[in-house]
Order: sequence, then structure tokens, then C-alpha cells
Amino acid sequence: MQFNLTDPVTWVAGSLALALIAANVAWLISRGRPPAGLLAWSGLPALSWLLTSLFLFLPPVAAWSNGALSPYFMGLSELNWIDALTAGGLLAASISGLTVFGWLVYRRTLSSGAATPVGGLRRALVAGRAALDAALAQWHLAFYRAAAIGWLAGVALPVVPLSGLLRPLLAQPIYWGSWLGLGLAALEWALNPFASAALGVAGQRETVVRNGALALATTALFVLTRNFWLCLGCHVAVELAVAAWFPVRMTKKDEGPTT
Repeated sequence: MQFNLTDPVTWVAGSLALALIAANVAWLISRGRPPAGLLAWSGLPALSWLLTSLFLFLPPVAAWSNGALSPYFMGLSELNWIDALTAGGLLAASISGLTVFGWLVYRRTLSSGAATPVGGLRRALVAGRAALDAALAQWHLAFYRAAAIGWLAGVALPVVPLSGLLRPLLAQPIYWGSWLGLGLAALEWALNPFASAALGVAGQRETVVRNGALALATTALFVLTRNFWLCLGCHVAVELAVAAWFPVRMTKKDEGPTT
């Protein structure tokens, strides 16, 4: 069986399959009887984070290098910054500002201990990781988005009888592909048992909801501007502000499984 490495569908299918298999195997191991030494190993969280980061980063790079992704559809090339800032500058600022403001309103409802930021080196490390996680999330979303746009742009219009229904869809591949890409990312999240479990963990569920809202908002921003860097800036700015200055702490009883 041969795979067409220039077909974006191949890469999307492979990414979804890898995410589904890896997450569910890890979930079954964590819920079974894993070796005691594995659970006690202090490097396990770092290894888990590294593997997740590589999964988010490498498939888009590999797909791009094989010609399956267009840098234009990813929002990386042929950018008109004047038009992008005119069309989306205010929206980008509004997304960042309103998300942080909404977070502050929510944070005011918490006890003072839960809303106290850490200090020193730990604070810098937490903020740095949050910014990197946000960048990787946007990069992965750009992968699904560009793949969906590329697929729609390359679909041949059928003669009958669906041509009338599909013509409006295929006439605007960037618009519809952007939302289709978001749907693929949402599907990947829904199939991840760790992600679903995070909704029940204080300190993690807020991050899940916030990142979901940012994914939705930055998709709309991309539709308007076709600029990956504006989307990246919004997401990183919000996560950096929240992690560095306005975090929420987990209590011991709230700690749960993480990816």
C-alpha cells in the first residue's frame, strides 16, 4: 500500500490516527497497572510534554517539506501586513484584551490562595512553557487549517448532481477550509481521553475552555486576514499574561491526569 505524501488528506488522517492511538493507549496504561517505577519516575511529566510537543510540531513540518501544505494557506507567505492590520488589527487586540478581561473577572470569583501567582524562576518557567504551548497549539491548528484549505482548493467539481451544492463551498476554500480545520482539531481533542478528563480538574479545565475560545476566535481572525502571525500573537499574548500574572493554582485534591 502506497501513501501519497503530497496529499494533505494523508497527513491529516495520519495525524488523527496517531493522536487517537497514542492518547488512548497511554490512557489505558495509566488506568491499568503500570510499573511502579514508571509512575515514580520524576522525568515522566517532562517526557510526556516533550512527546506531545513533537507531535504538535513535526507533522506540519514534514507535510510542508513533502509539498502537501502550502505556506500561503498556512498564512506564512505573501502577506500584506497593511491590509491584515487594517482588517484584523482591532479584532486581534479585542480578542487578546477581552479574553484577559474575562479571565480576570473569573479569577475574582476564586479564593485569594487559588489566584496567587508563583514567583521567581518558577514563574518564568511556567510563563515560558505556556507561551510555547500556545505557539504549538496555533501551529498545529494551522496544519489542519492549511490541509483543509488545500484539499478544498484541489477538489474537482463533480458534474452531477452535487455541483450546485458544492460550488459555493469550493469557491471559498480559505473560509470554509479554516472552519473545517478547526473542526478537525476539535475532533482530535474530543477523541483524547486526557483532554476530556482535564475538564474535571481545577486549573486545567479553565485552560481547556480558554484555549478553545482562542482557537475559535483566531480562526475567525485568520479568515479575515490570512495571517498566521496575528493568530499566534493573540494566543501567545493571552497565555503569557495568564501564566505570568494571573494564574490559577490546582489544589492537591484537584490534581488529575494530564497529557
